[in-house]
Amino acid sequence: MIYLIKPVWYQSQLITIIQNYLKEKHPNKKLIIKRNYTHQPLNETNTYIVINDPKLITWDGLEISKNIRLYEPQALLILASTEIDHNKFFKSHVGFFGIIDIKNLSKKAIQNDIEDSIKLLDNQSNV
Repeated sequence: MIYLIKPVWYQSQLITIIQNYLKEKHPNKKLIIKRNYTHQPLNETNTYIVINDPKLITWDGLEISKNIRLYEPQALLILASTEIDHNKFFKSHVGFFGIIDIKNLSKKAIQNDIEDSIKLLDNQSNV
């Protein structure tokens, strides 16, 4: 499954880009949008795209990512952030599969991250 974890009122072109790409290239895959992380059964490895905007006082995407990693160590995490601080992300020890710059969205980069995560998970399930 592919989940997008975001504040309830948060809007971004990122959502549309991902939904359109999945509809076009992977119609059997759905983007599930959630307001918070809830522990998922470990019968499959999931991909999580987590919104991180340091200007939002009540929302901490990095902390949400750490929580996901704690309960789902094999999950693929993609951080979509308004501020790119690779040093901070590295020191968090979360191990992100990808980083998306929300302020400078690259449709191709987003599509590549989604495609790479789908291929990796498909390969793992075929082993």
